[in-house]
Amino acid sequence: MKRLRVLVPTVLVLLTMPGIAHAQWSSPGGGRSYTRADIAPTGNRPAVSVSGRNVAVSWAVAKFADGASVSGYIVKRYDAGTGTPATINASCTGTIAALTCTEAAVPPGSWYYSVTPKHGAWLGTESPASPTATIASPSLTFTSATTITALPAVKAATIASFVTGETVTWRLDNPSTGTLLTGSIVPTPVPASGSSSASVTIPAATADGPHTVYAVGSSGASTASAAISVDTLPPVVSAAVIQKATGGIPGYVAQGGTYRVYASIIDPGSAITAATANVSTVTTGATASALTAGSWTISGVTYNYRSVLVTASNPLAAGSKAFTITATDSFAHTATTGGFSVIVDSTRPTATYLITANKAGGTAGLAETGDSITYVFSEPMEPESILAGWTGTGTAVTLRLLNANGGGGDRVQIWNAANTAQLPFGTVRLGSTGYTTTSINFTNSTMTISGSSITVVLGTPSGAGTTAVVSSNTRWNPSTTATDWAGNTCQNTSVNEPVPVDPEF
Repeated sequence: MKRLRVLVPTVLVLLTMPGIAHAQWSSPGGGRSYTRADIAPTGNRPAVSVSGRNVAVSWAVAKFADGASVSGYIVKRYDAGTGTPATINASCTGTIAALTCTEAAVPPGSWYYSVTPKHGAWLGTESPASPTATIASPSLTFTSATTITALPAVKAATIASFVTGETVTWRLDNPSTGTLLTGSIVPTPVPASGSSSASVTIPAATADGPHTVYAVGSSGASTASAAISVDTLPPVVSAAVIQKATGGIPGYVAQGGTYRVYASIIDPGSAITAATANVSTVTTGATASALTAGSWTISGVTYNYRSVLVTASNPLAAGSKAFTITATDSFAHTATTGGFSVIVDSTRPTATYLITANKAGGTAGLAETGDSITYVFSEPMEPESILAGWTGTGTAVTLRLLNANGGGGDRVQIWNAANTAQLPFGTVRLGSTGYTTTSINFTNSTMTISGSSITVVLGTPSGAGTTAVVSSNTRWNPSTTATDWAGNTCQNTSVNEPVPVDPEF
């Protein structure tokens, strides 16, 4: 009660002093009270200091006009790029009575801070923005080689910008579900600097190729990764083939013919530094024909290495010849892979016989749409040698039916779809006249291969033909331009239609 008697007169004196408004803000307890006429203090621009994921914010005291200090401060953080307010973490929340606070676990980014004086229920003016505080993203850096040539392997590393107090777990290729790795950090847990030395073991079962190691902080606020590459195995040769220099069907070559070796070689862990083919069974002395990188597709298979042109020995016995591919990677892992072969065939194909066929319901002796002519060879022929780019599937051509010019009867020739170049079938003489009185072009005819036979089905005629009613002995004079799969040219030996003779088409 004695204290109350002292305070009451003091308040009365203040209320009766000139220049002081009667309305006032009160401070709780027995502290000083201020009227609305007092000048509101502005917060002083704070300074910032970054250590790892922690930002120490400090500022000078804010004072009233009479020199008295405010009782506390409100600290705020903003995105430095957008000015958007951010949720500030513990240690800098609420009213700060001191002139400093340290915000822990600050997210990566660029930030600035402000302080606003606070006295009881009263707030002053927010300070100017602090200098920018930049928080780096969590990082994992290997300090030893990132290409691993032997497993298991212990790799040294460092982590940085992790949250103070975190422990760290390690995973391979996925931060949540990847293989759990053995690893440690020193010091542990993460110190205030956010950085520690680290050690992580890559296990023996890790496959060759690129991988990602993840360091995962226990708070959930820090995850970092770094790439490694595992290369403990030699290159893998998955396919290889020999193709004659003229292209087309692979796997065949003639004695004295030129060819290339193609191979598909991969090494998931490193670069391939050398590749060679041992084709000494085909070319005497060719034990290490160099292969160079590129991309080629043969019969639907893509190869990434190819040799220069190589010439097969002559003479060279017919039959299957084995060859191997040797590849070396950048860590000197070398492997020689076999199981590849090529067929040597030096026998020239021949024309065997020729057949014409009348379509169902057609007129015998009249060449018309849907009729066909089939050329039969002694062995399968190279489609590429008949028509550039042809694989043997149905393709458009033009069949020319020509009126007799001299002896031997009317003639049949096969030309390309544009009817500008004759294809290497030679000429068929139908043995008699009567099939046409002029030249007829059957455009959009279709040519296909089946085994050793090539069949042309007649397309749309450019004019009307005539009906031959006499039987004739058709004769086929083949071209020597067409080749078999090994590149042997066809013999120029004429053949007659098999007996019995009858009207064609």
